[in-house]
Amino acid sequence: MATVGEAGRGRGEVLALGFGTSVAMWFVGYLCRMPPAAAPSWLLALLLLGCLAGGGFVAGRLGSRGWRSGLAAGLLSSVVNLLILGSLLGGARPDQVVPSALWWIPGSLLLGAALGSAGAAAGAGGRAGGARAVNWTAALARVAAAATLLQLLVGGLVTGEGAGLSVADWPNSFGYNMFLYPLSRMTGGVYYEHAHRLFGSLVGLTTVVLAAHLLTVERRRWVRRLALVAVATVIVQGILGGLRVTGSFTLATARSAMDPSSTLAVVHGVLGPLFFALIVVIAAVTSTAWARDEGPAPPAAGTRALSAWLVGAVIVQIALGAVQRQFGRALVEHVTFAVVVLALALLVGTRLSRLGGQRTLGTVGRVITAAVTVQVMLGLVALYAVETRVVGVPRAAWNVALTTLHQGGGSALLGCAVLGAAWLRRSPAAGRRAAA
Repeated sequence: MATVGEAGRGRGEVLALGFGTSVAMWFVGYLCRMPPAAAPSWLLALLLLGCLAGGGFVAGRLGSRGWRSGLAAGLLSSVVNLLILGSLLGGARPDQVVPSALWWIPGSLLLGAALGSAGAAAGAGGRAGGARAVNWTAALARVAAAATLLQLLVGGLVTGEGAGLSVADWPNSFGYNMFLYPLSRMTGGVYYEHAHRLFGSLVGLTTVVLAAHLLTVERRRWVRRLALVAVATVIVQGILGGLRVTGSFTLATARSAMDPSSTLAVVHGVLGPLFFALIVVIAAVTSTAWARDEGPAPPAAGTRALSAWLVGAVIVQIALGAVQRQFGRALVEHVTFAVVVLALALLVGTRLSRLGGQRTLGTVGRVITAAVTVQVMLGLVALYAVETRVVGVPRAAWNVALTTLHQGGGSALLGCAVLGAAWLRRSPAAGRRAAA
């Protein structure tokens, strides 16, 4: 990674820890509020507070400024969490905010800072020696990748639960500002659809912050351009998700004024995994391993060509899956083409894992092999679920969970394939330029 000043390292540390804590909190909150059996409010509160303290503990163990790292990370996490705190502040009318917002907002910021600093003090107390050398820019990119993968799974549940059109309008939600829609009204399909929108805002904010950070610390022009492409892509993805519901740019709230588009839903479903793969590449090229010279010369061009074919095949397979989910067609093509993806993945994975002296590529190869194996197994279960589904009967929880994991597995496999293709095209001089 490009050499950065003390200010850049400190900023990257706070951003990675703060956003990482928020992603963990949102994941816990989503699971605990998931219908039909939401966890008790007291349990959810304890878990969320534990996440804040845990983020501070990590800051104390790995950060460079002790309790101050935890304070800054906890405060930033609380600022990010204002995106979802608004669901507790919306009133009975779309234009109303409850009076308690006057103390909820500053109270949440103070609580985050306090728990973060307390957790960091505990973490720093058990640390031996000085702060560890952590590549915080790469850590922030990995947090963005984790948030994106989580968003893809949340989106898969929207499709699995048939909740894609549960919220009729966009960018508002039933006339409310999206961030002020009351939590008490997020039930059934509305919960899945509205949570998907909120997670989209988290991914968008994380991507913008990552790009801004890279523009200030990264010396490689092409990496900065990748960051800008990521911002443009996440904006387009958000717009596609909204237009899939409304069919046009409108602030109307009546369903009769909407023209939902399944075609846009397919495009939206394919662009999401592509965006995830882009974030994975950014995480790779900012990593310490990318800047480290490894082993002998790059492998033969044939292996690089096969990796490109694998990336293309996975994209086609994801597109066929999206068509099947939205239109109920292309199932035979999707199942048949899985054989092609499996063969290419096993071939590329085997070649990469046998590369001597290329430790990172060998690891990527083994991950590709494992990922495609798991994905095929999930695909077989998903096929059984599709073939045994009874029209008009609600889908069982296991059915939704496994088909959603299969959908998310496709994105994960694409990320692995793109990672392998990018690493194969990394020249030995790339590490020296990155570290310059």
